[in-house]
Amino acid sequence: MNRLKFYLSLSVTVVMLLLMDPRSFFGLGFHEWAGLIIGLFFILHKILNWTWIKKVTMGFFRKCTARTRLNYILDYFLLAGMILMILSGIAIARTIDLSWIKPGGSPFFWRIMHTSSSFLTLALFGVHLGLHWKWVLQRLRIKKA
Repeated sequence: MNRLKFYLSLSVTVVMLLLMDPRSFFGLGFHEWAGLIIGLFFILHKILNWTWIKKVTMGFFRKCTARTRLNYILDYFLLAGMILMILSGIAIARTIDLSWIKPGGSPFFWRIMHTSSSFLTLALFGVHLGLHWKWVLQRLRIKKA
């Protein structure tokens, strides 16, 4: 299970970096489809960690360490960022016909929301990765110097 979580996390991180410039690599179509797939992977990641989420939610104020609370709050903001990225991406999509989902509002607003939430979420991913760095090294079987 840890191996699956690791490769899922690694995939989301790499693809997220590739998606930061929609014009590079494989173009806008890839950017939009991969963005939707990352959203699904993120949901799968949350499902695989549901036991931890439930445990921390139930004992947030009584049983959790400060580090666990920090991870939980960070995960909450990552979830909010992913939701904003996906919704705003749907609102401005040009290669995927998602007109049946499109929210109202101006394309300019949604483009700013998409860009802003993408950069903030990427920064949060970096913090998340840093907080789990020991786990990453263990999965890679790298000894700390």
